[in-house]
Amino acid sequence: MSQSATKIRTVSLILSWLCLIAILCEMAFVPIIWLVPDLARDGISYSDSLMPIPVTDLLVLTGWQLPAVFITLMVPSVVLSFGLWHLCKMFQGFARNAIFEHGTIRHLKIFSIALLSQTLLAPLAGAVMSVLVTITRPEGERALSIGLSNIEATSLFLGGLLLIISWVLGEAVTLHDENRSFV
Repeated sequence: MSQSATKIRTVSLILSWLCLIAILCEMAFVPIIWLVPDLARDGISYSDSLMPIPVTDLLVLTGWQLPAVFITLMVPSVVLSFGLWHLCKMFQGFARNAIFEHGTIRHLKIFSIALLSQTLLAPLAGAVMSVLVTITRPEGERALSIGLSNIEATSLFLGGLLLIISWVLGEAVTLHDENRSFV
């Protein structure tokens, strides 16, 4: 095995573990807002598109608003975690030396679609959340807040780039398979 292949396998294995850690962090983020409010209040900026309102407003929710806001916040997290799971599977394939295989490239394609979806869902979830949190307030205090940042623009372009790369790699794998069948 070449030195380059060994590096690919080693780094891919490390990245697969980092993906699993990222999934755990992503899925724990929203529950932490309610379970550890002081940490959430200090660590989350409400200028973020996912948090268009202050965390203190979330902590006073009761009744139907609490599960509705929780589910709304979890949707982008679940979509990104699904994508990270496929990215993890791609890295695991690379670690097994399954580099030029359709299944491995398919995981990259699914990750890129999940990244694009999460990037589009996060501001929408933030907008829905702002409506859900303020809907019971008196008229004039209700709000619809949408936040967009450079992070969303960067993620959108990165997701698009990775989708194109996955298509190109898929074509390369098809050509590789055709060439192998002739030999």
